[in-house]
Amino acid sequence: MASIHRRPDSQYWHAAYFGPDGRRILRSTKQEDRTSAFAVAMEYERASKLARRGELVEAQAREVLKDIMKRADIGETLQTVSIKSHFDTWLASKCDKKAESTGERYGVAVTEFLKTLGNRASKPLTSLTAADVERFLTNRMSKNLSPATVILDVKIIGGALNVARRQGLIPTNPAEAVELPEAEGMERGTFTPAEVKMLVDTAEGEWKLLILVAYFTGARLSDCCRMQWDGLDLAEETLTYTQAKTGAKVTVPLHPDLLARLNKLAGSDKPEVFILPKLVIQRGSGRRGLSETFKGIMRKAGLDLQTRKGAGSQMFSGRTFHALRHSFTSALANQNVSSELRMKMTGHKTEREHAKYTHHEMENLRAAIKKLPSIGSK
Repeated sequence: MASIHRRPDSQYWHAAYFGPDGRRILRSTKQEDRTSAFAVAMEYERASKLARRGELVEAQAREVLKDIMKRADIGETLQTVSIKSHFDTWLASKCDKKAESTGERYGVAVTEFLKTLGNRASKPLTSLTAADVERFLTNRMSKNLSPATVILDVKIIGGALNVARRQGLIPTNPAEAVELPEAEGMERGTFTPAEVKMLVDTAEGEWKLLILVAYFTGARLSDCCRMQWDGLDLAEETLTYTQAKTGAKVTVPLHPDLLARLNKLAGSDKPEVFILPKLVIQRGSGRRGLSETFKGIMRKAGLDLQTRKGAGSQMFSGRTFHALRHSFTSALANQNVSSELRMKMTGHKTEREHAKYTHHEMENLRAAIKKLPSIGSK
C-alpha cells in the first residue's frame, strides 16, 4: 500500500510504494498539499501493479498520467496529439510559409504517408515507429518511382517528425532509423513509366496528350505542340512531324496508348490544324510558360525535380519536360533498339543525315515501341 511522508528538507510530499521488481521506491509527488500528494501516490502504486503484471501498455500509462494530474488538481492536461492532426498542422504551417508549389509537393508525401497508416493515422503520434516509415518507403518504391523521389518523400516525413520532437511531442524521430535507397538507382533526367502515368493523371486538358506525345515520340516541347493532324497516318499508325531545331522530318510509329488517345480525338467533328490547338499558342519559357507549368504538374504529382546548384549557386532542375525525350530514348535502348535508329528519331541535325527508314527498320521500331509499358492513364 502506498504511503506518503514529508522530509524536513523538502516542501513536497514524497510517495513510498513497491516498484515492478518488488523493491520499495521513494519518489517526490511534487505536491505541497497532503491530499493531492496521496492521490498521486495511489496512481504511482496502480501503475506499478500493472507493470508487475505486464499490463502497462502505452494507452494505460497515458491514462495513469492523466489520472495523476486530475486527482492532484494540477490544472493541466496531458497533451495527446494524433499522427494525422500533427501532420495536418505541420502541412498547414508549411503551406503558409512556403511557395504554393512547395506546399503541393509536401502535401503529396503527407497524403501518401497517412494512406499507408490507414486507421492508425488517428492513433497518438507517440505510437509511430520506424517500421511505419519503412512501410511507407517500401510502398513508394513499389510504385516504381525514382529513388530520388522516394528519398524526398521520406525526408519530408522526417522533417515533420523533427518538428514534433522539438516540440516535445515525441522523444525520438522514427524516420532517422530508416535506411534510404541509393539515390543513383536510375538514370538522372528520366522518368519511369509509373511516373509518366502520375504526370498524365495529374495533368489537365491538353496537357495529358502533350505528355503522352512527348514520352512516346521523343519530340521536343516546341515540336510536340506544333504537331499537325495531317502528319497522322492512322492506317499506318505513324506520326510525322518536322523538327524545328534541325528541319528534319521524323516519322515515329505510334504506341497503342498514344494511338488510342489520338483516335479518340480524330473522331471529333471540330476541324483543327494542330493536334494541340490551345498549347501551340502558349509560350514555352517564362514564369507562366509551358516549361514552368510542367514543373508545377511534377510537384503536384509528387515527383522530385532533382533540383541542384549550378554555377554561381543558381538552382536548376535536373528533370524538366525535356526529360520525357530522354526517357523515350532510354526506354528504346532498354528494348535493344540500335543507337542508329534511336538517333534517326531524336538526334540527327540535317535532312541529308536523316535517311528514310527501310521497311525492316520501321518494323523493328514499331515492334520496339509496342513493347514499351502501357501508361494506363485516366
